[in-house]
Amino acid sequence: MPTKPHKEYSELVELLIRRGMIIEDSSYVTRKLLQVGYYRLSGFWYISRKSNEDGTLSDQFLPNTNFNEIYRLYIFDKKLRLLLLDIIERLEVHIRSIIAHELGKIDPLAYQNPTLINQKFLHFQWRKSKAYAYAKWLDSLANKIDRNKDDCIEWHRKEDKDLPFWVAIEAWDFGTLSKYYSLLNGKNQRKIAKKFNIDENTLKNWLNEINILRNLCAHHARVWNRAFTDISIPDFNSEKLSKFKIANHYFSNLNLDNKAKSRIFGRIAALLYLISQTSKNYKWLDHFSSLITEDFPNVPNAKLTSMGIVSDPKKTLLQLKQLVQN
Repeated sequence: MPTKPHKEYSELVELLIRRGMIIEDSSYVTRKLLQVGYYRLSGFWYISRKSNEDGTLSDQFLPNTNFNEIYRLYIFDKKLRLLLLDIIERLEVHIRSIIAHELGKIDPLAYQNPTLINQKFLHFQWRKSKAYAYAKWLDSLANKIDRNKDDCIEWHRKEDKDLPFWVAIEAWDFGTLSKYYSLLNGKNQRKIAKKFNIDENTLKNWLNEINILRNLCAHHARVWNRAFTDISIPDFNSEKLSKFKIANHYFSNLNLDNKAKSRIFGRIAALLYLISQTSKNYKWLDHFSSLITEDFPNVPNAKLTSMGIVSDPKKTLLQLKQLVQN
C-alpha cells in the first residue's frame, strides 16, 4: 500500500468536514492541528467513526461528532495524565522512603548487597531470559548515579565515598524501584509489602503495572480508554490472604469487575489503596472526581465504561472515597 500523501492543514480541515465532522471555526481547528498534530488527535476521534456492514470502521464520522468536543476529550486525557503523575510521584517517594529505611537498617549499602536478592537473579538462566538480572540492574543504577548532579550525590562522589542507600535511592526512577522490588528475595519483599497491608506478589504486580502507566503518562500517550493487561486483584478472602483484612474490606466492597481491572480505573483503585495506608486526607480523589463528573466531553461513543467505571460514576466515586478514608 503506497504511503499517504502529505497534506497541508487547510486540506486536513477540509478532509474532516467531508467525513462529517462538525467544525464551527476552521481557523481554530487549523491552530489545534498545528499545535497538537492530526495523527495525535486522530486517536481521540477514532471511536467516533461509523461502522461498515462488515464490522470495519468507515472514514465517515458518526452524527454530532464535533471537533470542539474531540479537543475537550484530548484536554480531559491530558488532565487525567497530570493527575496520575501526581499520585504516582507521591507513591514513588513514599515507597523509596520505606525501602531505604527498612533495608538500610540491614545494611547501609543494601542495594549492593546480593544476600537480599532472590538467588535466581544472581545467576545466568538461559531459558527464562533473566541473565544476571541483578548485575544488569546495578549497571543501570550506576549509569543513573553517574548522570545525577544532586548536591548530596556530588559530595559523596567528590569524597570518593560509597552512597548510602538513603542517598542512592534519590537517583532512582519508578522503573528502578519496581525492578529492585521484583529482584528482592521473598523475606524482604514481604517486609516492604507489610507496610501496605498487602502480600508481596500483589505489590510486585502493582508496581510493575504502575510503572507502565507512569511511562505512558510521562510520554504523553493517551490513557483514558487504554486497554491494559489485568491488574492483579487476588481473593483476599482466601485462606492464604485472609490476614490482609484491610485490603479485603477495600476490594470486596469496591468489587472491581474484569473491565475495571484491564482499564485505568483498576489502576487508580490500586494506587489509592496504597496511598490510603499512610494518608487519609489526600485530596487527589476530589480532583479526579471533579474531572470525571464535570469535564468529560460529549463525544459519540466516548463512555466512562471505557475507563472501567461501569456503574453510576458519582456513586462509584463516593464509595471509593469512603473506602479510602476508612
